[in-house]
Amino acid sequence: MSSPSPSDRAARGRALLAARARRIALLRRRVVAATLATFVLAWGAIAWHGSLGATSDAATARVSSATATPTASSDDTTSTAPDLTTGQS
Repeated sequence: MSSPSPSDRAARGRALLAARARRIALLRRRVVAATLATFVLAWGAIAWHGSLGATSDAATARVSSATATPTASSDDTTSTAPDLTTGQS
């Protein structure tokens, strides 16, 4: 059995290294594409639905109009707190 010549082994080694480099480059491109797609999807979701905790102007207007109550003047109110000087309420 004859052994391969040194030039054949070197050529085969270069071919294996080139194939490995192509696989790594492809993997890196896929990772970058997946990262970019995830970022774009998240950005679109935030733009479509709004950021967390944010309220829209319409919701704020509805809440403020629903909670608005007429205010009583200070003459109309009576104190229900106990009188500390006499001990009576």
